[in-house]
Amino acid sequence: MTSRGWRKVFAFVGAILAIEGVCVGIRHLRRGIHLERAYGKSVTRASGKAAAERQNVLDTLEQRRYQATGSTVYDRIYNRDDQDIVTLIRELSREALPAEWKTEVRVEGFTNFILVVDTLDMSRRHSVEEVSKYLVPVVARAQPYLKNVAVFDRKHHCYLYFDEGALKAIGVNGAVSNQMAKGVAIKGHEFTKFNSVRIDVEVRDGHILVPVTVSGEGGYYESLMLLDTGASMTVISLELAQKTGSEDLNTIPRKEFHTANGVVRWPIVKRMLSVGSMDMEQDVAVSLGESSVNLLGVDIFSGTSYLLDAESGCIHIWGR
Repeated sequence: MTSRGWRKVFAFVGAILAIEGVCVGIRHLRRGIHLERAYGKSVTRASGKAAAERQNVLDTLEQRRYQATGSTVYDRIYNRDDQDIVTLIRELSREALPAEWKTEVRVEGFTNFILVVDTLDMSRRHSVEEVSKYLVPVVARAQPYLKNVAVFDRKHHCYLYFDEGALKAIGVNGAVSNQMAKGVAIKGHEFTKFNSVRIDVEVRDGHILVPVTVSGEGGYYESLMLLDTGASMTVISLELAQKTGSEDLNTIPRKEFHTANGVVRWPIVKRMLSVGSMDMEQDVAVSLGESSVNLLGVDIFSGTSYLLDAESGCIHIWGR
């Protein structure tokens, strides 16, 4: 083959190799684009997964923070690991019930928790329907611990008693049926166990001192009065009478009393006496002697039965 022929062969082979190189380059370019797209998708997936994990961590932290604090007393108490059942029921009732109502949790047999509610409303007794609405959040969060709810009026007489069945109905339906409401009222009148007013007292050297608020036209004054079960009428000092009223003690009617110092005649005034949750307007005698002692007579227990528990430092009164 001539040199000219060889040159043609070499030129042809070179052309083929060039074409092959272009094809290889194109293939590598396509592979690079594919790898870049795959990498982009991988980065996107990884970024999305990381964002999801980050959000999950934030949600968990927020949930734990909420459980540790809580937006309401329900959450603050209910989410505590060391929650106390009595505290739970008491705090739930304080937030759910009207502020002027007083509540107390009694425990019987270690597992029977009774919520005692004093409505302290002089004008009326609240209906079963009204009380049931207030109890809905309490029952929802205090089950299965809360077994009974006893509702008392201003005179501390039980008039509504929600047993376990009634509370279950409130938890499920938010109310009780008409037939069950009648039963709640009937059981309330039959439940007399806590129908008493408890008055905390101080015992000093064998004497019983009762905290009493004496009120009159001149204002009110709080005093520790000596309980005298032998006195037929409550006696206040001249100083206390003047602080709570403006009567002319020289012109008002008087009553005769037999004392250790003989027979005395003391003026009689009207005052409001508040002892515990009881308010009584009655006649009281004003001592004109030098003594500043205020005596609480048994007239305050008129129409009632009472039990003096000196060991526990209290007086229980029934029937007013």
